[in-house]
Amino acid sequence: MQRLEDLLRDSESIDGQDFDQQPPLSSWSQRQKEVQQCWQQARPQNLDNLLSAENIVQMTCNHCHMREAVIRCGECMPSEWFCAECDHLVHKHHTLHSRQTTIYGFYKYIPPTECVKLHDGKYIICEQDCLLPTAFPQMICSCDTVDVAVSVGRSIILVCINGRYDLHVPVLTCKHCNKQWSPAVSDFVRSGYWPATMQAQTLFHQDLFHSFEAMKTVAPGMSQTSLHINVGPENKATGKVNADAFQRSFLQYMYCNSEENQHLGKEPFVCPACSPEMVAVSVDGNRKLYRFQKINQSEELGFFDGVFLAQDSEVSNFVEEVRGAVKSTAGKAMCGESHWTAARETSKQANKLDEEGVEIAVCRHGFLLKGLNMYRGEIFAYPMFLQKEFQSATFLAMDVTCRYVPYLEKVSEALTHLQPLQKMRHCLSVMHAKAHNTKCEILWNARNQEGAGTTLGEEVEQFNSYFSRCALTTKYMAKSVRTDMLTVHAMGWNQRKENGLHIALSSRFKKTVEKTLDVTESLKKMQDQLHCCDDMLKQWVVDVKQWASSGSATASPVDARGLQISIEALFVSICQKKHYLYRQNDRNKRRLKISQKIAQEKKRLLEEIQRYNQQPDGDPVDTNSVVQKLSNKAAESMIWPWQEQNTDGVDILTKKKLFDQVMLASRLTEEKQILVKEMMQHCQYLKDSVAKVQSLMATVSVSTQTGSYPNGFTEEGSMGLIGLLKRRLQDLRLKQQTVTGTYRGILKPSPRLVEEEDGEMEEEMDWQCDNSSEDEDEDDAEVGT
Repeated sequence: MQRLEDLLRDSESIDGQDFDQQPPLSSWSQRQKEVQQCWQQARPQNLDNLLSAENIVQMTCNHCHMREAVIRCGECMPSEWFCAECDHLVHKHHTLHSRQTTIYGFYKYIPPTECVKLHDGKYIICEQDCLLPTAFPQMICSCDTVDVAVSVGRSIILVCINGRYDLHVPVLTCKHCNKQWSPAVSDFVRSGYWPATMQAQTLFHQDLFHSFEAMKTVAPGMSQTSLHINVGPENKATGKVNADAFQRSFLQYMYCNSEENQHLGKEPFVCPACSPEMVAVSVDGNRKLYRFQKINQSEELGFFDGVFLAQDSEVSNFVEEVRGAVKSTAGKAMCGESHWTAARETSKQANKLDEEGVEIAVCRHGFLLKGLNMYRGEIFAYPMFLQKEFQSATFLAMDVTCRYVPYLEKVSEALTHLQPLQKMRHCLSVMHAKAHNTKCEILWNARNQEGAGTTLGEEVEQFNSYFSRCALTTKYMAKSVRTDMLTVHAMGWNQRKENGLHIALSSRFKKTVEKTLDVTESLKKMQDQLHCCDDMLKQWVVDVKQWASSGSATASPVDARGLQISIEALFVSICQKKHYLYRQNDRNKRRLKISQKIAQEKKRLLEEIQRYNQQPDGDPVDTNSVVQKLSNKAAESMIWPWQEQNTDGVDILTKKKLFDQVMLASRLTEEKQILVKEMMQHCQYLKDSVAKVQSLMATVSVSTQTGSYPNGFTEEGSMGLIGLLKRRLQDLRLKQQTVTGTYRGILKPSPRLVEEEDGEMEEEMDWQCDNSSEDEDEDDAEVGT
């Protein structure tokens, strides 16, 4: 800002410049209109250029400069024109180049196994044997002179991004001792290929796997057959590729890469900003990631079994332990007078399905931490299993916290080893809270929990919007393949989150500082409008909490009370169905039924309200207000006339508006402290990672020097690991520079919070809030009651 002010000041001091005469900058819409007009004017010329590119031009060979050119190579530019003889000499060393011939009067792609020859004064296409491009050894025997002959070996198939090629393995023969050499699997991998089988009859280029992984990341619903496993542009390469072989080889390659990353000290399911102290973990289920039952399916475990998705045996044993210790209550749990599908203690297994979905735990930055397969719907035992894995977190966010906490207390009494789970604080995710009873929302909403900051608790929903698209293919896969593919997607998601974590934290900090000022100013305006002083504001906050903890405010007649219960239940039921309409249903037929149910319940709600308004001695319900709240995209909480306490002349809805603003201002203040702590943890994590990689390099180097290679590797494998560790160390140091530079720019008032590259991190970091633990215990006790 200071530099900008200096520039503006310098601009003002310039004499003789009439800035008023400068033309105004055009708007975005005007610029887009101009761009569109330019393209429209150039369209005829572009079409003519496209057609002109197909014109056959008589050219002379760019290499011998003598004979007529009959081959054009798109990868040898600017010397792309070849005669038949020069084409053979050059492209026997560049087998995979994209070549076109002009002998037919048009450009036609020809594969590497074809060449052009002059026969009886005419050019014809002939077959030729092509060798697989691979790395050769420096020597194949102990002869003093290196004199080898290259010959054609066995047939081999190579599949790359341009298509399938039927080639031959090169065979080297020493002309003195007749010793032969042909590439093995290790030579193929060193040359950038990956075998489809251990016999290496088919090879996939590793670049093809990287491209497929990138496309799967962008379009999770894309299958390997959608890659047009006739890979390659039209007319370039021919031949089919076995989709099963491609999938098997791809997963093997990804698993080996993950094992390699473990040796490099990488942790794919750890959030750098949440280590070692995590503020909140969000848990929710995804019912779209189901899988159909298959007859005679293989029981083989996946490569990534237990890496991201917990092993089914561990989860089932835990569920049986919980069900054996506590008597489960059948049916859906209730919040107020409404039922919740996700709030179940027990559930039946669905027909025709094996896995019914996945339950996922995510940190507040969107990093995937752990998941498990659901076999009996969203029962409470599943989030309890995930909570057990992350007891160090301060908060656990769920969509049915109000019903989960009593169940957790009941289970903890029976299973004493689960009692530490009660030390975690609980909260409702922000958007799900809108579909709960208003009193429940006030008690459990994450916005109203001291120490939670602006944690949404909806991070799983953000990930599900991406992850649910995987179900288009995974629901038909075998169990092991589904586990592996979901884990690959999860690791890719976390990698992208880690790459942009410093940007996300700095942007979040900047927005939090700006929003804190806006909310504080807005709160002050609301106080002035309502003539509410600070002492009165504190009392209103207490009033709202007490109202939420109390029961029904009025003693109504039996008939009126029945209508009140019905109205509350219908309103919350409609909010719930609207909230989950697209989140849990992937079929239009199912969505149509739910939409019809919503319309029916809305009609019943209006009829019940009309009946209630006809009751004597009761405050009427504003029908227009109810319809407006239901029509909003995000359902709003509703306070009914029979719930209001108006002892001081101010209705509870007015108090709640101020209460929400006070809670938001408090959470924003906490969020700044939390973000500073997370930035420091991120910097410390990178520093620890550098030290870890240096330690691994030293260990591997010592082992290599003594001849005791680690993990059963060969000498070449150990030296390759050292090279990868050096690359990893360089990447971490560059990441450190980027991260510290970003944080230093956003935290200019407190540069000590960001560690210098060669400096030392503060040894003592007090990250605890000033709030006393006694107050938190009192709040927890109040919520529990």
